[in-house]
Parts: sequence; C-alpha cells; structure tokens
Amino acid sequence: MLVLETPYISGNVIQLDMTLGEKLFEESGNITGFKVTKVHPIEGVTMEASFTSEIWGVGRFPSCKNLGSGTMTQYPHGMVDASWQGSLLIAEGGDQFMWWAHEKSKVGEDRKVRGLIMVTGFTNSQKLSWMNNLILALESETDLESQKFKNTGYEWK
Repeated sequence: MLVLETPYISGNVIQLDMTLGEKLFEESGNITGFKVTKVHPIEGVTMEASFTSEIWGVGRFPSCKNLGSGTMTQYPHGMVDASWQGSLLIAEGGDQFMWWAHEKSKVGEDRKVRGLIMVTGFTNSQKLSWMNNLILALESETDLESQKFKNTGYEWK
C-alpha cells in the first residue's frame, strides 16, 4: 500500500496524501486489432487498438471477461498517452460494467510499455452498484511485439 502524508510544502518538496487501496484484480489479455491513424515527426504515432482480456477478481471484485478499444499516441521521446473504453461482462448473472480510462505510460529499453491507467465506470446492476464509486489504478505492462498485456488493478482511495 502506497501512503503519502498530509500535503505540505517544504523548500522544493511537495508531499501529497494519496493511497492505493486493496488489490482488486489481475488481468491478462491480447490486442485483437490495431490501426495506425497518424504519423508525425513531432506529434508521434497515433493508433487505434482493440483488445480482449480475462480478469481474475480478488475479494468482491468479480472475475469476468473484458472487451475494450481506444486511441493511443506514442510520442518520439517514448511517452504514451491513451484513452480507452469498454465493458466488463460478468458471466454470473449476466451483469455488465461499462468503463472508461486514461493511460500514461512509457516505452522501456526492452520495448515494453509500462505505466498507470486510471479507470472509472458504471453499472445498473444492484449487486455491483458498489463499483459505481470506484476509482481504479491499474499498473500496466504491454509487450507490443507479442501484443499481450497484463494489468494489476487497485482501488484508489
């Protein structure tokens, strides 16, 4: 658990009060579609991607299938900025959780993309209504060569 103290400024240091809560899931998936939509020497490469994944829930978070797509831009200096949206399909009861996300990552020397994805969403399911107030922080790693990714999801408190 990451805990930083109450905000204060001392010299050039700013300290914030932020907490990662409990681990909610592990995710593993595949990029299923990929399209380059723009190439620019300064603005980078913009791509559309779609994916499917399996989520293994921890505690009350449901195990489910995930289907999503979005747009990502990889800048010449190796940073990645992306917006994603999708739906979790929970087999038990047929419930659905629609989500949207923003990613900030960077490409490592090993060509893997690692970073943080912030996710929120909505469901009409009474059983999953507790998820409507969640902010999720995902630790993400994507291997562009194999087109596989894995994420670990935590509650943001």
